[in-house]
Amino acid sequence: MKHTITAIVGLFLLVSACKQDTNKVKEIIDVNLEDPVVQLIFNYQNERNTDILLSYLTVPNPTHRYLAAMAFGSVQDTAAIQDLADLLKDDYEEVRYAAAYALGQTKNAKAAIYLTNAFREDSSRLVQGGILEAIGRCGTEEHLKNLSVTRPYPIQDSLLLEGQATALYRFALRGLVHKEGTTKIMNDFMANSLMSSKARFIAANYLARTKGIDLSAYENVLINNVSEEKDPNTLMSLVTALAKSKTKRAQKMLEQIYPEQKDYRVKCNILRGLKYFPYDSVKTLAFDALNDKNLHVNITAAEYLYHNGKDLDAGKYYTLADKYTDWQVRAILLGAAVHNLSYFKSKTKSFFSSKTIALYKASNNVYEKAALLKALGNHSWNYRFIAGEIFPPADSITIPEVIRSSGTEALTLLRKSPTYDRELGLSKIRVTNEINVLLKRAIEEGDPAMQAIAADFLMNETLNFKAVFPDFQFLKEAQSKLSLPGSIETYIILQKAINFFEGNTNGPEGKKSNSFTEIDWPLIRVLKDNHKIIIQTTKGNIVLKLHPEVAPATVTQFVHLAKAKYYDNKPFHRVVPNFVVQGGCSRGDGYSGFDVTVVSEFSPKVRYHDEGWVGMASAGKDTESTQFFITHAPVPHFDDHYTIFAKVLEGMDIVHELEVGDKIITITIN
Repeated sequence: MKHTITAIVGLFLLVSACKQDTNKVKEIIDVNLEDPVVQLIFNYQNERNTDILLSYLTVPNPTHRYLAAMAFGSVQDTAAIQDLADLLKDDYEEVRYAAAYALGQTKNAKAAIYLTNAFREDSSRLVQGGILEAIGRCGTEEHLKNLSVTRPYPIQDSLLLEGQATALYRFALRGLVHKEGTTKIMNDFMANSLMSSKARFIAANYLARTKGIDLSAYENVLINNVSEEKDPNTLMSLVTALAKSKTKRAQKMLEQIYPEQKDYRVKCNILRGLKYFPYDSVKTLAFDALNDKNLHVNITAAEYLYHNGKDLDAGKYYTLADKYTDWQVRAILLGAAVHNLSYFKSKTKSFFSSKTIALYKASNNVYEKAALLKALGNHSWNYRFIAGEIFPPADSITIPEVIRSSGTEALTLLRKSPTYDRELGLSKIRVTNEINVLLKRAIEEGDPAMQAIAADFLMNETLNFKAVFPDFQFLKEAQSKLSLPGSIETYIILQKAINFFEGNTNGPEGKKSNSFTEIDWPLIRVLKDNHKIIIQTTKGNIVLKLHPEVAPATVTQFVHLAKAKYYDNKPFHRVVPNFVVQGGCSRGDGYSGFDVTVVSEFSPKVRYHDEGWVGMASAGKDTESTQFFITHAPVPHFDDHYTIFAKVLEGMDIVHELEVGDKIITITIN
């Protein structure tokens, strides 16, 4: 078989060479999915075959060089750095751009050296912009400093400005932040009314997502931007940035514009930004938001009260929960009531908990029960009830998987509570020992979700589980029994826990799957023409356009599963307001996989820069399986971390209406 592959590769290289000799006209980069060589390159990308892909970086055909370079953006093998660096001198700017992208994807500082030199020598703004972004992915603090203090690019050089903003953003996502970089974002991008909308969008995302930056000195610029911005995709980030300034004027501005917003997503971000201001000065807005017509706004307001509420208002949260008809908001408010009560009000906490338990027992909705269990996790003395729900007294009692995972989460929540010791008093040692037994049992006897949640919790440095479990062989035994690749996420978490207990910071992170989806090229050829993927849900239909030109393996897996009716009656188990809806889990809690995984497929041709992108959930690179998500809003920090394989064409209003527990009726292909 290896000889056959080698012969085929040699044949195509020869054919390409012959064509180059007879055709001196500069060719157009055209990735034709019916081209046998294009298919081969995608196959080698799918196989992570670095050696053969490297051979395509020097073929005469520019399309094949381009595609091979792009392939390394997904393969991310540092062994290709030198060859990709050589490609930065290619005659075609598209090829140089692809090489820059792939070098950035290696996340290796050595690649940044080549990129920096190439930036000085290249005259193409497309390539230079791509190089800047790539440096943001792999550069050092020194590169960040130089990028932060460089003179502003001319306003007409939009590609350079967009690349620079993206580079600063990528550095920040890696935890590398320079004060002068933030100053540049504010002065060169946000204070410049002539700046391109794309560059402003990236700059606003930098301000919204970068941790630890002080924006108080920029309140005037931010207020002006918020008041003038018309694009909700940028405004969502700007209101978050304004809130981070923490000034009284910022608070007043956000309160002023809140009722004017017709886009619920902007409202959600304003509500999330309330955490930067004194609770008593903004709580009225949160309480009012509980009455908004949009459920996502209600949930966001309730979550604000949960995380930021006060003891004096705990009774109000409980009263509101008692009157609220939606189970999601009610469960969060009940949790807020218990969570925010002072530790010494044990009787009141017990009373609120008894109400929650009564609702739990009366509910037939497994997701409501799961949410109520998490609410119970806010009082330490609820540990026995929670334990009884995930470990029933009789083996004949079947516990839904969603309950087992949410119950385990509730146990970890109450154990790490800052009031845990004071709530339990003299009973602390006894209860702690009981919970430790439960955590170990979750790993020894639990399903993969319980194992993952418990193992992840054991890595809590503060609670010193290394002293509790000096013998951690049970972690290795649990890992050895997992079915792979279906439980790859749990395998990875258990491996991290093993490394933690061993004190091995450089230990292995997981196990690579040997079972990947092969690209179905006859199927891809059919999908290349007009097609519609219709997701029929309990709320209505969502129509997708697939993108096999960037993610042929993922498209293959998704379509095959849809044709096999795998997705039929699967729930949307995760809905985060103004973020994503996620489904495709056979368990219904996000912890299931499949016996075949899909490799990660990344491309700069598709970006999470607006709503409606469909991506694959994963536990890390090359662990994608069946679960997918649809974005409510831009999530550019997902770029090149989560495979994009489709876009919503119709039914985005349905996506925004989906709630936890809504189901996929079926998926059809027209």
